[in-house]
Amino acid sequence: MIDPLAIEYPESVTASLDAICGYVHLPALSKHIHEVVLAFALYQGLFLLGPFFGSFVSSYKTLNERTRLNFDIHIVSQVQCILILALAFPAFFDPDLQDDHIFAYSPYGGLVYAFAVGYFAWDSYISIKYIKWFGPGFALHGIASLSVFLLSFRPFLMYYGPIFLYFELSTPFLNVHWFAGHLPTGTISETVQLVNGIILLVTFFSARLVCGFYAIGRLTFDAWAVLDKMPFWLPSVVLTSNLSLNCLNVYWFSKMIKAVQRRLNSVKAGTTVPDLLTEEEDVKGHKME
Repeated sequence: MIDPLAIEYPESVTASLDAICGYVHLPALSKHIHEVVLAFALYQGLFLLGPFFGSFVSSYKTLNERTRLNFDIHIVSQVQCILILALAFPAFFDPDLQDDHIFAYSPYGGLVYAFAVGYFAWDSYISIKYIKWFGPGFALHGIASLSVFLLSFRPFLMYYGPIFLYFELSTPFLNVHWFAGHLPTGTISETVQLVNGIILLVTFFSARLVCGFYAIGRLTFDAWAVLDKMPFWLPSVVLTSNLSLNCLNVYWFSKMIKAVQRRLNSVKAGTTVPDLLTEEEDVKGHKME
């Protein structure tokens, strides 16, 4: 499939980018540098517009600085997850990626990965800049995710990109949950919150757990068949990273189930309905991304 955002760089620029990207063993990246920059600029622009979006919420100015920062980050996260899901869907049917599950390259697949890399570059930047609030764990998560997605430009595992990016299917509902928990009571109705919570659980379980472990198994099988054609560390890094993420998702899903039980018990008792996640557990929107 073609890349609708592809451009031709001047010959001298092309030669320089090819040399630099080739030196770091990411040759396919040279064709998509502008898209990485575009994605980063888009997400940073949305982040800077956070106060503008917040102006439509009466309580925005009364929030403390950390919560306002989280509000702005969730705006970016909501746009990013919807955008990446829309971009990734056509890649499921990209014929260029069907022939070789491990080493195939597609111009359109490069576009999808470029936007993912741009987001995690922005995420790493924000996590480092505000490390005093988010701690080193989020910065390490962003950098690790950025590194793994960059490996696709060797090219490597570009076929699996749409599969792993569809882990984001639960993120829009996670963000709605966060907004419901931090905006004035009644801004989002109890019914909408309940329906959103159910969809969050279903999408989290199906996309992140069921499809997640299936994808790991399938990837292991495909990588094993061509293990002699690549350095051993390459599939090891990707498989270890994704397996660790899947195990973390199991932990978070168990926490979500317990929170739902607390919610049901509180409804029966006629007490205040608690959040699915406490603020300590959900301090940053992509804790479970």
